Amino acid sequence: MKILLVEDNLADAELLQEILSGFGEEQFTFAHVWRVSEALKQLAKTEFDLVLLDLSLPDSWGLETLMQVQTQAPTIPVVILTGSQDEEQAIEAVRKGAQDYLLKGQLVGALLVRAIHHAIERNRTLEALRRSEERFQTLAAELDLQVQERTRQLQRALEKEAMLNRITEKLRDSLDERQILQTAVTELAVALESDYCNATLYQTSPQAETVCYEYAHDRVSDLGQAIRQVPEIYGPLLHQDCVQFCPLFLNEFPEGMTILVTPIFGEGGAIGNLCLCKPAQDGFCFTEIALVEQVASQCAIAVRQARLYQASLAQVQELERLNRLKDDFLSTVSHELRTPIANIKMAVQILEMVEQKRQQESSSVTTPSEEKESKPPHSLDRAEGYIKILREECDREIRLIDSILELQRLEAGIEPVSFTPVLIQQWVGNVVAPFIQKVQKTQQILDVEIDPALPPILCDSDILQRILTELLENACKYTPSQGRITITAHCDRSRLHLQVSNSSLEIPATELTHVFDKFYRVPSADPWKHGGTGLGLALVRKQTEYIGGQIKVTSAFGETCFTLELPLSPRHSVCDSCESVNTGS
Repeated sequence: MKILLVEDNLADAELLQEILSGFGEEQFTFAHVWRVSEALKQLAKTEFDLVLLDLSLPDSWGLETLMQVQTQAPTIPVVILTGSQDEEQAIEAVRKGAQDYLLKGQLVGALLVRAIHHAIERNRTLEALRRSEERFQTLAAELDLQVQERTRQLQRALEKEAMLNRITEKLRDSLDERQILQTAVTELAVALESDYCNATLYQTSPQAETVCYEYAHDRVSDLGQAIRQVPEIYGPLLHQDCVQFCPLFLNEFPEGMTILVTPIFGEGGAIGNLCLCKPAQDGFCFTEIALVEQVASQCAIAVRQARLYQASLAQVQELERLNRLKDDFLSTVSHELRTPIANIKMAVQILEMVEQKRQQESSSVTTPSEEKESKPPHSLDRAEGYIKILREECDREIRLIDSILELQRLEAGIEPVSFTPVLIQQWVGNVVAPFIQKVQKTQQILDVEIDPALPPILCDSDILQRILTELLENACKYTPSQGRITITAHCDRSRLHLQVSNSSLEIPATELTHVFDKFYRVPSADPWKHGGTGLGLALVRKQTEYIGGQIKVTSAFGETCFTLELPLSPRHSVCDSCESVNTGS
């Protein structure tokens, strides 16, 4: 054992060395110094197992001596050497950290060795306890830090959940896409202290986006336009990944900007994105990114609900429109059926009155000359006029019923079809002939411009005649006096184009898609009050489709044009339910 003996009394020092050197087999190595300053130097350069310290030295006295040694070597045990008169001071030294004290006048070999061993062991035990306490304090401090960090994490999680719930409630309270995205942008910008935030929805691709709403701090008001020019953000978005990056193009921001772009997913992939910006030194932590992703998910749900609502609203409006059409149909058909019946009833009543009067006159006795004179000269003409009314109204009633029945047959696919070669330049004259006198009477102009080199087409001439007749009837009805009606025909490689155009009031673009609907009449397009059921053009479209053609309508520059397109050779089967067509009969 290496022992440092600090003793200014040479006799006591030699006695101690003699006692220890002669004790059993124990081996001790001594270093003896006279002053505390020398002891401090020895302690600084040599590792000792024990210090035997006298408190009364030439350069130090009392407890101050112990304090200097402990300061220099706090882990080396110290045993105090003292005289009997200084025993109280030695006890106080033990209280201050010394391991033991020995009275110089009572030094015995076994007692000295035992005191040395006990001092060393006690010091080791205390040192172990001290290290254990330090470890405990370190663990306690680490645990406290962990508890604090976990508490902060829980607090952030609670705040995030509360924030997400608040944003979700606001998103779900709206059924307007723009308001949904506006709410998401505003809430995220405020919650994450973002300098800039926007929400976009894609039109056809991420590159063709539309900014629905944006929030920007005054100092970054132009940031949105710059971000939308960055191509790097779109690749990850298409693969359903959010992206965070610091672009180099924002030279106007010396501190740099961090951009976070998170996609909004629909059923078919990304339908838009949320974009946020912060200074580069701040960035977005994992919790903030997770919050933005969850808000984007809620936006997707809210946008889908809004679109479903708009779609259902459009369906409701369409159902309301169809219901109005149904009411209009019932009103129109009732009127169209009632008017001929009323005229027929009136004509029958008048004819009955005429017949009764004739019978009364014939029952009276008169000479033939008197009978001739008594009969009104115009009674026969009146009867013929009423009969004409009956005929016309019956024909009108029959045409209406025939139109409804034919429309049903076409929709059911049971209308018979017979394809035969038709030479349009010869056939069209037979269809136009009945209208020549009619247009002359109404002072309209009818022009027929047919390419004489048209090849024959395979078509059902009866159905085609009904189509052209209805188009001419429609043109005559809505063409003013001195207006022009034109029939033209030409063909390309595979189709015949037959056009009927007339001078008329223009049909609004919003109404053009409905002119072929059943029972539909264009509002305010009938200044002459011709009336009608709205079945004619619907029947024309059905007939055209039935024989494999298409019909289109345009209206511009004071002219309305119906274009009928027919294949030169029909398909093998125009109607799967019509056997006569399949067999070519």
